[in-house]
Amino acid sequence: MHLLLNTAILAVTLLSPFVAVYAVTFILKGEIKKHQRLQKILFWTCMTAVVVLEMQIRASGGSGSLIKHSSYYGTDIFKYILTAHIIGAVLTYIIWAITILLSSIKFKQKHHLPGSFSNMHRNLGYITIVGLFYTAITALIVYIMTFLL
Repeated sequence: MHLLLNTAILAVTLLSPFVAVYAVTFILKGEIKKHQRLQKILFWTCMTAVVVLEMQIRASGGSGSLIKHSSYYGTDIFKYILTAHIIGAVLTYIIWAITILLSSIKFKQKHHLPGSFSNMHRNLGYITIVGLFYTAITALIVYIMTFLL
């Protein structure tokens, strides 16, 4: 059961940067509402996956419980990669949440893009997409080290 659930969570994580890039194509077509809707759906889908993962970790006995059967359990390389993954993912999700929040506020105030907020929005979006790719790659490495090696 753990492997199936973790594989589903990994699939969401691996697909998320590609869906985020696809959401940007709506901007290029002038379809801002579709961009907003897809970004919010993607964000909440990813947040749900994180919550499910955290609940699974807690229910199974804590962070070490899922990885204790891995040959990398307790190694410095695994600790480094896992820590780098968690830090990158948390920072990405914080920046993503801030981007969505600020963009929603600006949009409700009728500060349509392009406008004074455009550069910040674009930069935060790029950072988020790079962060989603980073999170996906490091999640894949953690998954492989935990369940496949």
